[in-house]
Amino acid sequence: MTPETWQRINEVFHAALAVAPDKRDSLLRQAAGGDPEILREVRALLESHERTAGFLDEPAWGIAADLVLDPPDPSLTGRQIGPYLVGPEIGRGGMGVVYAATDQRLGRAVALKALTPEYTRDRVRRERLTREARAAAALTHPAVATVFALEELDEALYIASELVEGRTLREEIADGPLPPPRLMATLLDIADALAAAHSRGIVHRDLKPENVMRRHDGQIKILDFGLASTAASSDAPSVTRLTEAGTALGTPGYMAPEQFGGGEVDATADVFAFGVLAWELATGTHPFGKDQGDAVARMAGALEGVTEPPSAALPVDGLSLILRRCLRALPAERYASGRPLAIDLRTLGGPGASQRAAGPAPTLWWWQCHQLVVSGLNAAMAAAAWGIRSWMPRPYGSAVFLMMLMLATISITLRLNLWFVSRVHPSVLGVQRARAFPALAIADGLLASFLVAAAALISGTHDEVAALLAVVGIATFASLLLIEPATTSIAGIGRGASDSQAG
Repeated sequence: MTPETWQRINEVFHAALAVAPDKRDSLLRQAAGGDPEILREVRALLESHERTAGFLDEPAWGIAADLVLDPPDPSLTGRQIGPYLVGPEIGRGGMGVVYAATDQRLGRAVALKALTPEYTRDRVRRERLTREARAAAALTHPAVATVFALEELDEALYIASELVEGRTLREEIADGPLPPPRLMATLLDIADALAAAHSRGIVHRDLKPENVMRRHDGQIKILDFGLASTAASSDAPSVTRLTEAGTALGTPGYMAPEQFGGGEVDATADVFAFGVLAWELATGTHPFGKDQGDAVARMAGALEGVTEPPSAALPVDGLSLILRRCLRALPAERYASGRPLAIDLRTLGGPGASQRAAGPAPTLWWWQCHQLVVSGLNAAMAAAAWGIRSWMPRPYGSAVFLMMLMLATISITLRLNLWFVSRVHPSVLGVQRARAFPALAIADGLLASFLVAAAALISGTHDEVAALLAVVGIATFASLLLIEPATTSIAGIGRGASDSQAG
């Protein structure tokens, strides 16, 4: 999707919000100008807008998890469902109704989530729910509400999970920003829980204040992995994506830019949502604006890199740098998962904490050193070509020198520019390097080729120097093919950075 297309979608979306619902269809068809992509995307945004109206100030559901579109009718309160004696309704969400219940087999209180038939009767959706419930049940962490069982009773599906009593973080935000000690303890609990889930290939996809509770004893609990997805990873078997294609699961106020298109998401989407949630806990306000339409539009605009993360100072030194990294538009520029995020949160206040949060990784210094060393070597190559030009047959000497001088100038300029960006504006280093690297690689490759050619031209008369030039040329090729990718990957600048590389 081009920036122009997204801008048009944004304009049509806001125009549709300004008219009555019964007049929107005709307006959309006229404003979209027959473009099916614009029409589809605007309708998807409007649907999300209607489902989550008032997401910045809506009251919490108490003890809830987003599980149903329309509640089963009649209420299950007072009924016996298999081994569960159903109590009062305690919440509603995207796919069902949540009841307090008693598991009479074990004599324990549970949250029983009754899933709507609209989802359970569909084979694909039912299979997705079953897989995701199993994935969530396999996740054990003190800050995650435990899923006990997926029950099929009377042809209906129910999820029995830990009953959490306390306050949601949405309720706490309504009281104002959290004090720094409580804020940091809360953020660490959430980041640790995400790290545990991401290590098992589980992505929540709908992290928000309503889905995080603080028990009466202070323990944080993340609720509802009902939208969780088992993501393919190197150490976990891949599974078929059972979500309907093109469906954006999540809540617009907390969705990463890439989620708006309904495409595949990974752990970095949870990291983005964490950044939004953490910003709210620290300041009491949403990082992208108080008005829902404005906030959703600005976040969606980040898909094309037109929305900058917030830059205001936060009450904990170094925290704003960490959260700005979480909120970057490009997934590759965020923390790769909850684990490196938790590591940086724990090091706040320690030596080098600000540098780690601001840059792509604590090992960025090695990448910076590599850029300076290669720039120096390239300058030396051009100087060497000047020194040996008279040893080469005419007119090759002058031609080789001029070409090497030109290529060395291009390479040195690009490398020093990237080094400068890494020092003063590391948040855009990944994008800048992606743009510059093709030209840089061509310049370095040709420079090494001319160095080997110069060695060939002076061989037989100056064999020792020719051998040295050939070795340097081959080493330059090796550096370009091996050392350059390695230092970039270790620094976490590339899109394929792993957890260890990113933090």
